[in-house]
Amino acid sequence: LVILDNGTTAMTGHQIHPGVDTSVMGIPRTRISIEAVVRALGVKDVHLVKPFKLKKTMEAVKAAMDYDGLSVIISQELCPLFAKATGQFKKSKAFTVNQNKCKNHRDCLNLLACPAMYLNGEQVEIDKNLCIGCSVCAQVCPENAIVPVKD
Repeated sequence: LVILDNGTTAMTGHQIHPGVDTSVMGIPRTRISIEAVVRALGVKDVHLVKPFKLKKTMEAVKAAMDYDGLSVIISQELCPLFAKATGQFKKSKAFTVNQNKCKNHRDCLNLLACPAMYLNGEQVEIDKNLCIGCSVCAQVCPENAIVPVKD
């Protein structure tokens, strides 16, 4: 079982729910821990992951699949739109494609659904105004052709 914890209820418009630390009136309150609820239900194999860390996330998925019994993966990452609206957004450097290294495998396009990535003719490009700097595209590029934009 994979639980996607993005710190809000994004599918319905960022409403408050028991997994966040404020009430509907904006009053601070105790957040209910998804991990604690899962463990209280008796699940022994629980993995907490940060989905932008692909290698560790994939290791957790493999371990969960190999486990003989119920496994739960809790994927924790703030919704970028919510984080930006609430001032919690920490934008990293945007990424760019080094066209001299790119072999046009297009793994970055075929494996991801990043709105910052697009085709310019036959070449993959990244819109630096849309890129949030998560680095997932760089992690999937077999040529290491996706790099942070230089200052």
